[in-house]
Parts: sequence; structure tokens; C-alpha cells
Amino acid sequence: MKDFDFGYFGTGDEGYAQYMTAFERNFSTDSTDSFASDDADCDADSCDSTEDDF
Repeated sequence: MKDFDFGYFGTGDEGYAQYMTAFERNFSTDSTDSFASDDADCDADSCDSTEDDF
């Protein structure tokens, strides 16, 4: 792959900008964890789910 070739996103500065926009949208540490469940806030005594639920 040649320099400044970002595949699907294109080449050069525009490709880099599009790549970084997508990367930050998908992997930003500022966003909430999309994989976390609503039960993450509860403690062991107040959660309804058990290992048997899985």
C-alpha cells in the first residue's frame, strides 16, 4: 500500500480526515460503552440476573 492510501476512505488529506472521523466515532473513549448493559450500575445484591440467565 502506498503512502497516504487509506483504502475505503480514499487517499491524501481527505482520506485521512475521513478515516480519523470514523475511527474517533467508533473508538472514542469519551463515548459511552455501547456493549455495556443497564445492569452495570447495580451491585451484586440488587441485580436480577444470574449466571443461569446466560
